[in-house]
Amino acid sequence: RFQAAASLRQAKDEAKTGPVVGRVSELSYYPVKSLRAVSPKTVSIGERGLENDRAYMLVYPIPLPVYKTSFAPTDSTHRFLSQRQCPILATISVHLDSDSLVVNYGGDKKSAGKKQITIPAQAPADAKQIRAGVWGDQVLCDDMGDAAAAFFQSIVGLETNSAIGDEGTEGDASASSLYKGVRLVAQSNQDDRRASSEFTPLHAKTWWTNSTPQVQLSDGFPILIACQASLDELNRRLQKNGDAPISMKQFRANIVIDGDMTPFAEDKWKMISIGNQLFSVVKACPRCKQSCTNQVTGEVSTQPLAVMRSFRALNADSKEDVFFAQNALPVGERTSIAVGDVVRVLSTGDPVYK
Repeated sequence: RFQAAASLRQAKDEAKTGPVVGRVSELSYYPVKSLRAVSPKTVSIGERGLENDRAYMLVYPIPLPVYKTSFAPTDSTHRFLSQRQCPILATISVHLDSDSLVVNYGGDKKSAGKKQITIPAQAPADAKQIRAGVWGDQVLCDDMGDAAAAFFQSIVGLETNSAIGDEGTEGDASASSLYKGVRLVAQSNQDDRRASSEFTPLHAKTWWTNSTPQVQLSDGFPILIACQASLDELNRRLQKNGDAPISMKQFRANIVIDGDMTPFAEDKWKMISIGNQLFSVVKACPRCKQSCTNQVTGEVSTQPLAVMRSFRALNADSKEDVFFAQNALPVGERTSIAVGDVVRVLSTGDPVYK
């Protein structure tokens, strides 16, 4: 741990002198998991990552396993709902302030038109608590109430291409039970979800408890970093294949970096600074069919995954896994970052594709 502390001190010293690779070109956070992004000019970094990022999510009830007669108090009773199952979520926008969550659905040819709801940002004092699965984790959440649930049920019920049960191992749920049971939940203040210890370096853990950083309702790590040079290379290959270029928004990154870089140079980054904030870059992000969803229309195609399999299937154990962007952890004192901030690479190493 003393070696890790020394490494962190060295990184702080180099944060203003390391080689500059680019600048932040875009920042995004996602108040509700799988809904549209908010793209501010400045964001604060909190203990769980970008403030207000994935603070809420939609969940659906999971079937009772056949070997049980009832759920135990510590069982997950719900699972997170994503664009992988319901691409229509990409058409819902969110504005979050200190008091309220304003949600807008723009309507489409299948619906009666636009819908909007304003929801108190804080869960009711008597909110029911729900244990929900997010990939391999269980998260304690506060239910945001019946009005919010009814609003989202009315939109999710329009989805015609849902893939129920796509996210986990609890079994499939019928479309009707999904639509009837969707709830909006907030991560409880009592919840203590943590990043994977397998990929968290020692210098990113707390000194006194050896704990990994806290995580909100993202898939596994608090921050996702992408580089414009890598998207440009992907789009070059897409166009060569006869396909249209795609937007960075389809990868739902938090931080986009633009600069004179080799495509996918970020695969080897280990420690970087953005402005005055240090980040530990821990592993490449495996991409799923959600990256094939247009983040404006909700339409789904086979790209970019089909082309990415030709040059980004980098895990020898599974040629189905393709990688784009890097998961990262904030390190040291938390501050804020802004569009235009200088990005420096402080250390590099072997890529991690898992």
